[in-house]
Amino acid sequence: MATIEFITKRIEGKEKEIAKLEKKMERIRKAEASNWEDNPYWYGERDIRITTRELDQARKALEDYQKMLTAETEKANSRNIQVIIDFLNDWQVRVREYYQKSFKEYLEARAEYYRLDREYVDWFNHNYKIRRENPEEYKRKDSEHRKIRKEFEAKWRFITPYVEYRDSFNLEKLNKDLQKEADAKYDDIIERTNEITGTITDASFLHIGAKGDLNGYIIGERGKAKVETIGAGGYNIQCYHFRTLIHKMK
Repeated sequence: MATIEFITKRIEGKEKEIAKLEKKMERIRKAEASNWEDNPYWYGERDIRITTRELDQARKALEDYQKMLTAETEKANSRNIQVIIDFLNDWQVRVREYYQKSFKEYLEARAEYYRLDREYVDWFNHNYKIRRENPEEYKRKDSEHRKIRKEFEAKWRFITPYVEYRDSFNLEKLNKDLQKEADAKYDDIIERTNEITGTITDASFLHIGAKGDLNGYIIGERGKAKVETIGAGGYNIQCYHFRTLIHKMK
């Protein structure tokens, strides 16, 4: 999902591109009006066709970016249902705490992994003939080592993007990613609700339960929608996830 900042920069870039192409077209038309005699840039009929096509493409791209900006601005301005904001803020707090706790556990687990890895390397260096003399033993040891590495990488893959030089934790990056994800989750809830209710007119019947889940119903121009949150768990899910179910009410 493109951010407002990203789209705004693209709009500015296209506006500059169009301004340059329009000036170029003015020079071409001036040369054309002189029957190509006052023509320091050696323009010709082909340049009219090419520049016209480039202008059309740039203007179409600008129009598309402006539509995207309008849509994203409307989304940003619609993020005003406080109970959903509170729900997602609570989700961010829980995930942030889990990541910070997991970071310490990751460093301990990595130290143990490095120890086992060194053991394997030392074993292999002192038994370099084993591949020839006892290939089955080598395969067994190598398979065990690969399994340990695979399990370690799979378990801690979620935390490694936030581990920086000298084992510092990049909290700023995590906060940025969490806010981006919270905005996406908010938009998803609103968009799926709007498909049922149309424009939301009353969200006062939503509430946050004791487990931090969002429940209740929303009233819109076309009807009501029931909102139900289910905490997600299962294999290799490291921290609190949720699924928000939205159903049409009669």
